[in-house]
Order: sequence, then C-alpha cells, then structure tokens
Amino acid sequence: MNINENRNYVILSNCINNELLDKFKDYPIINNMNYLDLKSKLEFFSSKRIVFNETFYYLKNNEKKEILDLLNKQNIKYIIITSNVEEVLYGEYLIVYDYDKIAVEGLTKEVLKEEKILKKLGFGLPFIVDLSIQLEFYECLDKVYFDVDSLVGELWN
Repeated sequence: MNINENRNYVILSNCINNELLDKFKDYPIINNMNYLDLKSKLEFFSSKRIVFNETFYYLKNNEKKEILDLLNKQNIKYIIITSNVEEVLYGEYLIVYDYDKIAVEGLTKEVLKEEKILKKLGFGLPFIVDLSIQLEFYECLDKVYFDVDSLVGELWN
C-alpha cells in the first residue's frame, strides 16, 4: 500500500486490528476521542499527517465537518480507518480491506462503483450514494451524488 502524502485517505475494513494499524506506526494515531479534546488537540497540531482510528464514529455530523475543515485549513492530510461505510465519503482515495488484504482501492468515487465487491465484503453503499443511484434509476437524477447538500439542491431545482 503506497500512501501519497498529498492525499486524504479512508481505509474501510471489516477487521481493524494491530496488523493494519502497524502500517501507520510513523504517524500520530487518534483513537476514539471526544470532539472537544480532539478539536483542542488539532488546533496546535504540529504534524502534517494524522490517522484517525474509528474516531469519527463517535462524532456528530457537524463535529465531523468542523474537524475536517480544521484539518484542511491547517493543511493536515489524514487517513481515516473505519468500519463505517458512511465515512468513506470523507476521503478522496479509498482502500477497502478484507481482513488482512486489500480487496479494492482507488479514487473513492470509482471504488463505490464496485458495489458487488463491497456487498460481498459485508458493506453497502453510503446512504446518499445509494439514494442517488436509486433516483437515477427512476430518471429523477442524471448522476450520482456524494454529499447530501448537492443532492438536496438538485432535487429542489
């Protein structure tokens, strides 16, 4: 697995273990930290790369957005390791693990087209992607959307 230092990643895994985490031992790793502690830590963060291990699961949507905005403002690149398929939309590059091996990887929007592989591994699609695919099937939309604001805006037009 090659990590490009200028890209934000999400690693989706059905088995997050120490073997996976050991691949990132050179990076600071944040484990399930509450929002206020996380925000205060990141405001004075000195590294330009960080790994979140199942951290976003504990945050509300607006808190996730604030954390990502803070990271972008400080030009900190991140890797989110998660078992929650909804979080894959936070990175531009997605790596999907099946236990200890990579099942599929690539640009997030491209990997999400591999719905059969994801389902075989026990993952679905993020809700907003699945909804927009269904609406596209019924010719209500002409493309797949990856964020709720864009989808709602298109539906209102």
